[in-house]
Amino acid sequence: MPENISKVQRWLDLIAYLVGRHFPVPVEELMERLPAYARDFRGGDETARASVRRKFERDKDELRELGIPLETVTYSINYGKEEAKGYRISKSDFYLPYLQLLRGELLGAAPPAAAAEPDPLLTEHLDLFNLKPDGSIEVPRDVAADISWGLKEVADLPAFPLARAARSAFRKFTFDLDPADVSKEKVIFTIPPETARTSEHLDVLSDALLRRKRVAFSYHGIHRNEETEREVRPYGLLFKHSHWYLVGWDETRDAERIFRVDRMEKVQVNTALPATPDYEMPAEPVLASYRDREAWELGEAEDTVQALVRFRFPVSLWAERNDYGDKVGEADDGGTLRRFEVRQPDAFIRWILSQEGEAVIESPPALQKALRTMAKQVMDLYRGDANA
Repeated sequence: MPENISKVQRWLDLIAYLVGRHFPVPVEELMERLPAYARDFRGGDETARASVRRKFERDKDELRELGIPLETVTYSINYGKEEAKGYRISKSDFYLPYLQLLRGELLGAAPPAAAAEPDPLLTEHLDLFNLKPDGSIEVPRDVAADISWGLKEVADLPAFPLARAARSAFRKFTFDLDPADVSKEKVIFTIPPETARTSEHLDVLSDALLRRKRVAFSYHGIHRNEETEREVRPYGLLFKHSHWYLVGWDETRDAERIFRVDRMEKVQVNTALPATPDYEMPAEPVLASYRDREAWELGEAEDTVQALVRFRFPVSLWAERNDYGDKVGEADDGGTLRRFEVRQPDAFIRWILSQEGEAVIESPPALQKALRTMAKQVMDLYRGDANA
């Protein structure tokens, strides 16, 4: 028997034991049969046995707080002459009903009549499902697709208070179903061409990172539209927003920097003393500070542009709750003015366009012009598709 049994393992053992029983289980049987309790309950003194019982009581209460339907029930023994207390987990309460997609028309009957007049909206939704005698539920294909899509959209909403519940519901709903049956449309993932071209650089950089060797390369800075020669100690590779980035110590600038790999050319590893590291890695993790940054925040410090953006109400509340930029002003109508540190203008402009006119760049003029240019390119693209 293992010396240490974790709390999670105790919980799983307890759940599995009770779910597998048709009748209530007395506490003494649980103490004797479950490894986490039996070791000290069988061979221990009264103090040890009391400690095991307290452990069981805590486990029972914590499982109930997590939503496990662990019941305490009273039942008869000795032909009804005595009463005993035991525990059970009803399968009908514990397991979710099995979901099946209807291939043809809905065959279910209307929900049973209730004493009170049912909510018409609720009745409309209940009529969509067919609850079968075995406890499974039949769901029309189009309804399943709508539910799946809706839960996924809600779960991905930034700052939505029920996002966690929506993600849980999405996992439960789709567990029994083929993803192809509940998808509203095909989702195609493509790697941008510039990202695909980085594979050769990634091999070189990965080797340098593992051997802790300096690398030299030419880097094309977007803001100044010029190439500079860099010598860098690689600290890590990061994949964010469909692009690979190298984080390292730029000896040319004597500072930590981040570089987009697809903007590198002529990547070369230091060949001196190939079996000897050129540098030591930092004591603290480096990549952690970059993982939560937005796409427009990844880039060189020298390329930083201060942007002021006015958010109309209620999008201003969404920007506030998600900590987009720093608020520097507020209007009487609830709109806000927010300041952004922009290191990749294209990524920032695409994000502004996604706000559908609810976010307006106030400055600098260069970003305003770039926004108008990109908006025109998008319009021309879709106009061309419409005329095709």
